[in-house]
Amino acid sequence: HHHIPTMGATHAMPGKIKITYFDMNGGRAQPMRLALAMGDIPFEDDRFKFPQMAEYRENAPMGAFPTMEVDGYIFCQTGASLRYCGKLANLYPTDAILALKCDMMIDACFEFYEKIGPTLQEKDEAKKMEMRAVLNSEKLPQLLANIEKCLNRDSSEYVCGDKPTIADIMIYQQNNWISCGMLDGIDKPTIA
Repeated sequence: HHHIPTMGATHAMPGKIKITYFDMNGGRAQPMRLALAMGDIPFEDDRFKFPQMAEYRENAPMGAFPTMEVDGYIFCQTGASLRYCGKLANLYPTDAILALKCDMMIDACFEFYEKIGPTLQEKDEAKKMEMRAVLNSEKLPQLLANIEKCLNRDSSEYVCGDKPTIADIMIYQQNNWISCGMLDGIDKPTIA
C-alpha cells in the first residue's frame, strides 16, 4: 500500500507528477497538461495507444483515464485532478465565490465531454453520425448557449476574476476540440 503524499503546511511542490492518458491532443487530460505547462510545473506526459488500454487500466484506481500520479500515488477523476493542477499553477481561485464560478463553468464543460463521449466509442460509423446529428441539432447548441450566457454575465475578459483560471483553459480546450475537425458531424462553436 502507498501512503497519500501530502504537501504539508508549506505547500512545497510535489516531487514528481505523471499524467496518463490516450495518445491524443485534446480530451480530458489536455486541460491538466495546459495548466501545469502554464504554471511551469514539470510533469511526465505518459500517453498510450488504444490497444494498450487494458494493460494501463490495471493501474487506474477506477479503471478510467486520465490518471495523475503524484509521488508514486495514483489519483483519478478529471475534475479533482484539474483543480489540483490549477492550485499548483496558481490558476484556481482562492476566493470561495470565484472558485464556485470556476467549478460551475468546469462542470458545464464536463457535460460536453459526457455528451460527446458515447459517440467516440461508437464503432458503427452510421450510428455515430446519427448520434452526433442529435447532439449537433439539439443538445450541444443549448449547452453552448448556456455557457455563453454565463460568460456574458460579467465584464471580465476571464471566466472568473481578473486573471486566467482552469475554467478558461477548459473553455479554450472545449472550443479547440470542437473546431479542430476531429469530431465529424459537430458544428464549430460560435462562442469566443
